[in-house]
Amino acid sequence: MSIRSVFLALAALVVTAPATLRGQEEDIDFAKARREFVAGQPRAAANSLLMASLGVRQQVGRCRDEVIGSELLNAESNLEKLANSLRAGTIKDVKSLDAELTKIDRFLAHHHLLLVKEVMKRPRADNIPTTARDLDRLAYHFERSFTLNGRKPNEEQAAAIAEALKLAKEIETSNAIPGTASATLALIEKQVVSAETTATK
Repeated sequence: MSIRSVFLALAALVVTAPATLRGQEEDIDFAKARREFVAGQPRAAANSLLMASLGVRQQVGRCRDEVIGSELLNAESNLEKLANSLRAGTIKDVKSLDAELTKIDRFLAHHHLLLVKEVMKRPRADNIPTTARDLDRLAYHFERSFTLNGRKPNEEQAAAIAEALKLAKEIETSNAIPGTASATLALIEKQVVSAETTATK
């Protein structure tokens, strides 16, 4: 079975998934898993990562980009492997955990960015509210890809995060895509793609 077939099968699965499963993204809680690991609770951290893998799986189903979809599939698998390694006690260093979680957060940020771009091509009354949520999630994952291990985004990255949140609020309040949205999104995309490229090197 090709990656594309798996990708399409998972996309179909999400359409039929109950609404409670669609809320799983709230459980992509890398900060909790990291805290548990640092506190010497590898089993609890493993459970948190398994919950996070379910959240990532739901996002695979929403993804419409084959490359990012493949990365999210890999991320789901890697979270399960990390959870198994934590249970086995083979991960001793938080840096290796941080590196993988940072990479996944950057892919999730890019995924939400692409969903927003898709809606902006053909905005409709029923998909505009989702755009505000995806912008919020984009900002959340992008920011956490820096702050998870105590770093801070640089000035341009912080500005991109702030712009994503501002645009999300504007869309949510007006239930419309403002005329400046495309230009704003292009600036955000530049930072997200640049950071993602750095994380995968």
